[in-house]
Amino acid sequence: MTFQSILTSFVGRTVEVVVPGSMYEGTLISVQNSVIQVEEPPVVYGQFVTVTIPTTSIDYVRIL
Repeated sequence: MTFQSILTSFVGRTVEVVVPGSMYEGTLISVQNSVIQVEEPPVVYGQFVTVTIPTTSIDYVRIL
């Protein structure tokens, strides 16, 4: 089993993704071969932001 195939089973769930220097928290919306996409909620008002994260940069993923 690969890292991407494991993450695919959690699409639609809330996750925390930690990369060197920052953390992203939101809904896992996409898993591809070399990247994942997380949709972060707005801080106060505004639109959701989709963040594309290369899987090689990920330190760990926490499923909430």
